[in-house]
Amino acid sequence: MPVLVGGGSGFIGSHLIRRLVEEGEDVVIFDINPNYEAIRDIVDKVRIFRGDATNIVDILHALRENGVEDIYHLIALLADVSQEKPLLALKVNVESTLNFLEAVRILNLKRVVFASSVAVYDPKEPPPVAEFAPLRPASVYGATKALSEFYGMHYNKLFGVDFRALRFTTIYGLGKFGGSTGICSLLIEKSALGEPVKVDVADAVTDWLYIKDAVNSLLLARQVDNPKQRIYNIGGSAHSVREVAEIVKRFIPDADIQLETKRLFPWPPSYNFTKAQEELGYKPLFNIEDGVKDFISEARKRYRQDEVKNKEKG
Repeated sequence: MPVLVGGGSGFIGSHLIRRLVEEGEDVVIFDINPNYEAIRDIVDKVRIFRGDATNIVDILHALRENGVEDIYHLIALLADVSQEKPLLALKVNVESTLNFLEAVRILNLKRVVFASSVAVYDPKEPPPVAEFAPLRPASVYGATKALSEFYGMHYNKLFGVDFRALRFTTIYGLGKFGGSTGICSLLIEKSALGEPVKVDVADAVTDWLYIKDAVNSLLLARQVDNPKQRIYNIGGSAHSVREVAEIVKRFIPDADIQLETKRLFPWPPSYNFTKAQEELGYKPLFNIEDGVKDFISEARKRYRQDEVKNKEKG
């Protein structure tokens, strides 16, 4: 049966739908303004429904018209935008979640897999942070994720909606540019393409989660029957930005990386994801060296494809 990916042409979504297509899934992308460039290589293998997730009518139309049973909800404003526009963040990040949950209840669909974040935790929580730690978000983005989780569990307990949430750490990978951790990906991608990059968080430590591991966790979260926890931390391994820059330099000796120490990341550096290992079967397939190496390869492959495309246009 078809699976709908809300935000399917975004950073996480575009990587997810590629895996779903590879697995032979029938994929429907739900997006208010689809980024066709991000999915140009598989745009002919998916269905695209232009719709507004803050409008439940659009969601109901997309689900009914395409015979969808499962939903991946990846729609949200980035952390910095949410902080500057809290009213819009409430509408986009939370109201969209409620609309997907209500649509699943009305249509009696199978399940919703929600992309949450470790931003729901207290930034001062001692690491490694586990799921039972108190939810004390310090940002608007984290607060919207915590509220969305609350509604998801409410719909699960009261209406039987099969809700699962994954609290991602710092995801890095091809196509990640914005947000408070975008520099972690730009450090690698720009170096892979021979471009200089300036980093002002050299000594900041965070939990690095490669996008392909994040996608794998999303697949596992949808597949498991009757999960006990329903909300899981999904992480990789903790490293400083300086350490990752040194790994990049090992693979690309002439990489032009300027490291500065002007700020640190205001959140815990590591998280416990034992529950995801036990209940979902999740295990990172990429250590930091393998993730950086694969990222460099993916970036260069995409760059070569762009070159060919530009030559064909010329």
